[in-house]
Amino acid sequence: MALLKTDASNPLGTKIATESDGKSSTVNHIDDSAGTIYQVEAKNLNGTSDVYLKLYAGIGQAPTVGSTAPTYIYRVPSGSSMSVSYPAGIAYATGLFAAVVEASGGTEGSDDPSATVKYSIRYTT
Repeated sequence: MALLKTDASNPLGTKIATESDGKSSTVNHIDDSAGTIYQVEAKNLNGTSDVYLKLYAGIGQAPTVGSTAPTYIYRVPSGSSMSVSYPAGIAYATGLFAAVVEASGGTEGSDDPSATVKYSIRYTT
């Protein structure tokens, strides 16, 4: 995995968390404090199956993929990408985590993606 967190000057958030090598369902710890999500993007360009980007927002400790209910789930079709913007933002309490899984889009689903999935989250704290 290669999670990169950077500061940004952008109307869609001042921080960007980018995962450029998401090949496992391992949880990425993005932020410890309360904040606001402004944009979520993901690319599953080489995948042969749909994947699901799961965000766990407002929890104080790392979730367990497959048993902790995600706050938000984004389907990323195979061979495609997705992007969603929240101009007014979506506020979350302490803690932001992310994971990518293949198979189920619900709470369950902890299978590793069959191909690299890249994603980025624009947010403020």
